[in-house]
Amino acid sequence: MPRAPAPRLVRGLPVWHSREREGYWNPEYGEVEVPEGWVFLPSGDTFLTRQAKQGPHWILLKRRKGYTATLGILCPEESVQQAKAKAAQTQGAREAQRETGKRSRARAEERYRTQLEQAILSFLAFAPKHEPLAREIARGAVSQATPVGSGRVGRTKKLALEERAEFAARAYIRHKHTDYEERLNQRSVNPWDEVGEDDHGYREVKSEANRKVTRFLTRYRP
Repeated sequence: MPRAPAPRLVRGLPVWHSREREGYWNPEYGEVEVPEGWVFLPSGDTFLTRQAKQGPHWILLKRRKGYTATLGILCPEESVQQAKAKAAQTQGAREAQRETGKRSRARAEERYRTQLEQAILSFLAFAPKHEPLAREIARGAVSQATPVGSGRVGRTKKLALEERAEFAARAYIRHKHTDYEERLNQRSVNPWDEVGEDDHGYREVKSEANRKVTRFLTRYRP
C-alpha cells in the first residue's frame, strides 16, 4: 500500500510501527509519512510530553500482551526545543511545587492513618485494662493495611472507614494472634494470597482462623 500523507496538524493521531516497511501506520490512513522536521520524543518526562502535545503530534503506540503501551510522541522538533526551554525556565518552581505536594501528601497520609487507628480502637472496644493490647493491634493493623500501592483494605475507597477498620483489625489479629500463618505455611500457601494453591485447604484454614479472631475479640471486650 503506498504511503498516504496524514494531516500534519492532527493532534493525537495514533500510529504504530509499520509491519510492512520502515515507518508508521494508522488504521484510517494506512502507511503514513512523518512530516519533515518531526522527531520522536519518548515517554518518561511528563512535563516535556505535556508541553509538546499542545501542538500537532502523533502518539506512537505498541501492542503488548493484554494492553497497548504508549512509547512516546512524534512532533515538530521546534515543539520539543520549546518544551525543553520552558522546562529549564520553570525547573525551580516545579521542584518547589513538587516538594510542597510531597509534604501535603505526607500530612494527609498521617491524618488518614490516625483516623484509621482511632476507628480500629473503636471497633475493638476492649476493656480499659486491655488498652495496651488494643493500641498494639491498632498500630500494627494500620501498618499492615496501608502500604501505598499494596491494594490492601486500608487503601480501598469502596468501603467506609469503619468497615476498613474492622477488616484491618481482623486481618492483623488473624495473622498475629492465631496459628493462621503457621497452618498455611504447613500447606505451602502464601498467607497473603487471597486464594492459595490448595483452594479448599486455604478456605478451611481461613474460616477456622476467623472463628478464632471472633473468640479473641470477645475475650478482651467488657
